[in-house]
Amino acid sequence: SLMVPNYRLFNQSEVRLALTAGLSAGLTITLGLPDPMYAPLAVAAVLSGTLGNSLSLGIQRIQGTILGGLILFIGHNTIATSMPMPIGIGISLACTRIFGGSLGLRSGYKVAGLVVVMGWTVHANSINSWLPMRLIVTLIGVLLSLIAINAFWPSRALAEHQKLSQALFNGFAEALQERVQHLKIGVDMQAEIKRQRRDGLLSKLMALQNQRPAALVELGADRNGERLLRLWDLEEQFFTELIGYYRTLLRLPMLPMDGPELQNLLEVELDVLSFIANQLICYANIWPNPLTKQDSHQWSSALEAAEQQIYENPKVMDALLASSGGRRAMVCNQLLQAIERFQNNWIALA
Repeated sequence: SLMVPNYRLFNQSEVRLALTAGLSAGLTITLGLPDPMYAPLAVAAVLSGTLGNSLSLGIQRIQGTILGGLILFIGHNTIATSMPMPIGIGISLACTRIFGGSLGLRSGYKVAGLVVVMGWTVHANSINSWLPMRLIVTLIGVLLSLIAINAFWPSRALAEHQKLSQALFNGFAEALQERVQHLKIGVDMQAEIKRQRRDGLLSKLMALQNQRPAALVELGADRNGERLLRLWDLEEQFFTELIGYYRTLLRLPMLPMDGPELQNLLEVELDVLSFIANQLICYANIWPNPLTKQDSHQWSSALEAAEQQIYENPKVMDALLASSGGRRAMVCNQLLQAIERFQNNWIALA
C-alpha cells in the first residue's frame, strides 16, 4: 500500500512566532504607540531557535535602532538643509555601514539602515518624537521574544549543546562497538558504510561546533561558566582525536588468524575497544559533571603482554607486519592514552 508521509501542519516554533508577533502588535496598539508594525517585525527578526541566539539578535536589533536613530538625528539636523534628500540618505546609509561594521554588528546595521530610510522619507517632519517611540516599540518586540522563547517550548542553547555532546560520546561508543563485532567475525564493512559512519561522526562534531556561539551567549561569567568553556575546548579536542583514530581503525585490514598469538592479540584489542566504548557511554551519562577516574593501565599492560608474545615468534611477526595489522594494537594504545589524558584534564577542571 502507498505510504503517505505524516506532515505536521505547524511546528512549535511557528506557533510561538505567530502568537508572539500578534501579542506584540496588540500590546503596542493598546498602549497607543505609533507604527505598531515595528514590534512584530522585531519579533520575526529576533525570535530564533534558542534563547542564546534570540538574546544575541535582540541586542543587535536594539543597537542597530539606536545607531540608526543617532545617525538620522545628526544627519537630518545638519546635511538635510544643504543637500538633496537622496544624497543625504546615501551618506547616512554609508555611515550606518561604516559604524555598524566597526561596532561588530552582523545584522543590526540593517535595522539602522531601515531607521535612516524611514526617518528621511516617511517621518521627516516628526523625527524628534518618532525616534523614541520607534525604540520603545522595538524594545517591546525584543522583550516579548525573549519571554516567549523562555516560557513557551524553550530551546536553550546550553541544553542543545549538552545533547550534542552526549550524542557524540554515544556515537563514538556505537561506532567502536560495531567495529568490535566485525573484527570478531572477520568480515569487514563495505566502503560505503565506512564512509557513512565517518561522515556521520564528522557532521555531529560540526553541529556541536556550530552550536557553540549560541551557547556562549547563555554562558555565565562566573566560575562555572569558565569551567564549562574549558570543558568544551577539551571535548572538541578529544572528539577530533577520536575521529582520527576511528578512521585509522576503519582503514586497517582484517588479520589472518595464523596462530594462537595473533588470536590472543585480537581478543585483547577487542577487549580494549569494548572498554573504551563503555567509558564513552559512561561519559555521556555524566557529562559535564565531575568525573571519577577509571583506571586503564591494566588494558595497556594486557596489550603489551600480547604484543610481547608475537615478538617472540618471528613467523607470526612477519604475518602481522605484512598485513599492516600491527597498527591496530598501536591505535588501541593511542586510544587508551587519549582516554587517560581526557579523564585527567576533566578531573582537573572539577
